[in-house]
Amino acid sequence: MISTEKLLTQKDVAERWQVTTKAVENWRKDGILSPCKGLPVIRFDPQHIADLEGTKIEKFSPLERRRLERELEGWKLRAEKAEGALRRMNMIALEAIYTEESKV
Repeated sequence: MISTEKLLTQKDVAERWQVTTKAVENWRKDGILSPCKGLPVIRFDPQHIADLEGTKIEKFSPLERRRLERELEGWKLRAEKAEGALRRMNMIALEAIYTEESKV
């Protein structure tokens, strides 16, 4: 399955691995590298390249991931406070309705 990331050219892979494009082409011809099928040009799936490197592609750096996790926690706390405020407002509104009905 092809990842949703930008497909890599032979030049991209060569730069990434600090080798010549001829080396990448030879590895492709030898079956070491598998290009994406069904394309009119040679492109590689970044996940396939990462698998060969033995690394896992992360959408965010560890620092960015941590920042986003903290931001998410902040939003969750704000949502909980807002829900509490809405419950209190609902109770006040219901009390007002019942108080008004009991006067009638």
